[in-house]
Amino acid sequence: MSFVRSLLLSLLTGGALLGGASRAAAQTAEPRNLATDTLQPANAAYYRPVSRLGTVGGQQLHVFITNVSERGTGIEFTWRNPLAMPRPKPVFITSEQLQWVRLDGHYYEPVRVAKAAAHGLALRLATGPRVEVFDVATPKKGVPIPLPVPGGGGGLLWTGAFSAKYNHAWYLRRPGEKTMAPVPDGKQFAPFLADYLADAPDLAAAIRAGAAGHRYEDVPALLSTYNQLTPAGTH
Repeated sequence: MSFVRSLLLSLLTGGALLGGASRAAAQTAEPRNLATDTLQPANAAYYRPVSRLGTVGGQQLHVFITNVSERGTGIEFTWRNPLAMPRPKPVFITSEQLQWVRLDGHYYEPVRVAKAAAHGLALRLATGPRVEVFDVATPKKGVPIPLPVPGGGGGLLWTGAFSAKYNHAWYLRRPGEKTMAPVPDGKQFAPFLADYLADAPDLAAAIRAGAAGHRYEDVPALLSTYNQLTPAGTH
């Protein structure tokens, strides 16, 4: 099974990473060698994208992600390509220890909401300037497992925000805030988002009225519009 397919299977089936914090602590650390970290096998068919992880402590790691826990316990990775010989030992980092992930050109953060432990990975769709928008996309029932991008050098079809085949959980974060605000769906959606965007009265009114193009599935477009507006009281 390929790296990409095993990663996606883990995401779709909710498979947990092997072991936990105690297991990781008990592992014998693999010697680090800056000359061979992120080593790729000579065979181009085994190429895997190198991911970057940012830790809460400010470190930046260049690694190969081998498993992502859907239940949010963390990420398993190796310093060298997992198919390189000798096979590298897996390393585990918890979601609480993780600040961000860059994988194949996409930026993710663990979901951090008030009064809850960090969990999962959310794709950042918008960087602001007024609000950041994050998405956790999960396949709808019966949707086939996505395949690697053809000719993409191991890239993933991980742009769920643009596909109706996925359910979406949206998260918002204002500049300077450390936690994200989950956007509720159903009857709570319009009151929540209209209040959240109260400094854009016309947009808030359309959301509260349930106007076409101003509903839960339209959150990325709505926040893109909001981010382009001049904040009230400025010129």
